Amino acid sequence: MHGRLLLVVAVLLCGCTRAHYRNSADRETYPIIAERQVLPAYDIGRMLLEPPPESRLYDPYNPDRPPKPPDDPVAAMYMARPGGMKGAHIWERDGLAGSIEPDGWKLALDLDKNGVLRLDQNKAVEIALLDSREYQDALDAVYLSALALTLNRYEFDLRWFLRNNTTFTHFGTGGLPTETNTLESVSNLGFTRSLAAGGQLVVDFANSLVYEYVGGTSQVSSNLAITLAQPLLRNFGRYVRLEDLTQAERNVLYAVRDFARFRKKFWADTAVQNGGYLDLLLALQTLRNNEANYKRQEETYRLYNELFRTGRASAVEFDQFFQSWQSAKLNVIDSEAALESASDSFKLRLGLPPRLPVTLDDALLSQFVLVDADTDKLRDRLNAFQRERLKELGQPPAVKELEGHFAALRKFADEIPHALDKAVGDVKKWGERVGRPARPGDDPEYRERERETYQRLLQQAKDIEADLKKIVDAIELHKKGITEKTRKEAWEALTQDTQNLLKQLDSVVTMQTEARAYLIELPEVSVAEAEALSFAKENRLDLQNQLGIVTDAWRKVKVAANALHADVNVIAEANLGTDPDGKNPLAFSAQASRYAVGLRFDGPLNRQAERNAYRASLIVYQKARRDYMELSDQVELQIRQDLRQLRRLRFGFEISRQQLLSAARQFESARLILLGGPREKRTANDTTTLNLLQALQSLLDARNRLVASYVQFEQQRIQLLLDLEALQLDQRGFPDASYRNGQLPIR
Repeated sequence: MHGRLLLVVAVLLCGCTRAHYRNSADRETYPIIAERQVLPAYDIGRMLLEPPPESRLYDPYNPDRPPKPPDDPVAAMYMARPGGMKGAHIWERDGLAGSIEPDGWKLALDLDKNGVLRLDQNKAVEIALLDSREYQDALDAVYLSALALTLNRYEFDLRWFLRNNTTFTHFGTGGLPTETNTLESVSNLGFTRSLAAGGQLVVDFANSLVYEYVGGTSQVSSNLAITLAQPLLRNFGRYVRLEDLTQAERNVLYAVRDFARFRKKFWADTAVQNGGYLDLLLALQTLRNNEANYKRQEETYRLYNELFRTGRASAVEFDQFFQSWQSAKLNVIDSEAALESASDSFKLRLGLPPRLPVTLDDALLSQFVLVDADTDKLRDRLNAFQRERLKELGQPPAVKELEGHFAALRKFADEIPHALDKAVGDVKKWGERVGRPARPGDDPEYRERERETYQRLLQQAKDIEADLKKIVDAIELHKKGITEKTRKEAWEALTQDTQNLLKQLDSVVTMQTEARAYLIELPEVSVAEAEALSFAKENRLDLQNQLGIVTDAWRKVKVAANALHADVNVIAEANLGTDPDGKNPLAFSAQASRYAVGLRFDGPLNRQAERNAYRASLIVYQKARRDYMELSDQVELQIRQDLRQLRRLRFGFEISRQQLLSAARQFESARLILLGGPREKRTANDTTTLNLLQALQSLLDARNRLVASYVQFEQQRIQLLLDLEALQLDQRGFPDASYRNGQLPIR
């Protein structure tokens, strides 16, 4: 019995454990968040506040008694001796943490054997949902909003209290009557209850025990006090008393909606826009385009080097190409730096340290590979073969070597039909799209141009096939005619046959470039403006919140107006007491009891502050109305701008495609002229070099513009989904399939 009593006393003195209070808060808070998700659009995914163990944000220690984290050495001195005094010694009682980050968090990233993280679009989002500090902060804000509501709800619960005040008093000396040693203990047990209409009920049972050690006398008395206060004018009514609770309830709904919208923006920013994964791929493709340009510049520079040595190119032309080649190298360096900087910023967004090496899954960029890799390598080898042959000017090789060169050239010629077949395959694949019915927004002139280009490429393939046969026949004929006396003529025929073969291969490359460029398509976005505006007005979560805020402001006008009334309060009191000379603490006596009921009045003679608050509430309400109208108009503006921008970007993409095709043909034409013959056949004012330089730059610019236009269109399409509130996420935080096929679920 004594042990149980001591346990009760210990609990009352110390209270419950930290874990009890933490779990108690969670048991009240999580259901509040869950009950706000009344529609699929309000889904916020993971609600649990603590990150999972595989997260970098996970704390492996006891959440209620975390060990002391690593401290700044200088700041630690002021913790050890604050104000020069000896500090507390309890700080290390729960242990010392070795680091801020948990050990082994990288294991969840599934790094390869070299410690490199391979990222694709979905993997990036998975990591961000797990490790992003921004995401965790937003989730914390939702929890804190619901946690604040628990306190507002608790205000209307039955709130118990238990207090005790025990005092021992010694006075005088020498015993009675000059000395007293008194022990007095006063205990209070009761509760308070706030009533929805503004009333307040207080019940307090007070027990007093007085024991006098000198003389051995004691006195026990009890009091049961019941007080009810109910306002009749000012502060009367549920609309006044429940206002704070009402606002807190609605605030949690707003917080859930805000987070639901944040999740969508978070996915879009991680996967598509504003420095997200798609922007990384754009930087990667820009680097590749610059590398390809540098490679072409180097090849042409090497060719000019041989032409200059043999007098077929001037020093000015040679210098021009050298400078262009160096500029191309600088572009590669700049784009490498830009990609690395963008990658570091992206890793920071995911919650990863920038030092972590990553590699990007570039499957989305495969459509921008406009020339087959084997065909590209074949052209590199044939270019190298041509440069080697040009070095032999003035000293034609021996007969056996010439025969070997012709045999090697014949092997090159035998490889080109395979490259041609691949190009024709791409042309025919594109042809399947050329014949499909027109879609909304298709430009008739562009469609006609596509059909003409398709027919031209099919005919060009036949011409290349016929020309290749002629070149092969010429190679065989020239090979048979090699003698010691005709070595020079044979070498000249060899270089001409090489040039002719290069021309055909360049034509194959240009043909494949055109076909693959036409195969790149933007997703369809077909939505009428009126439908889009109507859908957005009905579904935008921030607009719904703003509409609720207008009602909040309107409600507060009535509450502020109530404060202008006079104070008229009904007070009812009952005080039941016991006989102070008795020994039974529950023996209440009518003689010791008191009852009272009354009316308290305070006239509204001083309401300056309340007047100002009321006037301010009217202003706030009108501003809330204006804010709603502004946001509604802003939503319309965003949707209209999105649709206009999508139309502009689609048209710009088509222009970029045509510019790329034009630049490719311009480059092929300039190469044909360069490879067309000896220097003496070119005029003094020949512009071949300038045309070639311009063609290379135009080709680079066009390739960069094409991929940039594609990425910008996709980013704008996702922005339209966000602005419409049409992007729906699953429980994990990923969108459904509709966002990929371009269909907008607004009907």
